[in-house]
Amino acid sequence: MKKEALELVRKLFHDLKWDIPHNNLEDIFNGAKTAAKLFATKMAEETGQEEKYEMLRSAIEKIKFQMV
Repeated sequence: MKKEALELVRKLFHDLKWDIPHNNLEDIFNGAKTAAKLFATKMAEETGQEEKYEMLRSAIEKIKFQMV
């Protein structure tokens, strides 16, 4: 689950990095983490697999800026 969380945050970060004109990449990283957590919450609601997506949210929380 850790690998999936990291891939999701990386993808969101790289997409946002080019779309948002902002000089602080850590702010963009935090936005990517927040978007990934919202995605996990929404998927848990839609699929009914709360345990799986709660593990994903937990893995997302542990990701640091240096890992991206």
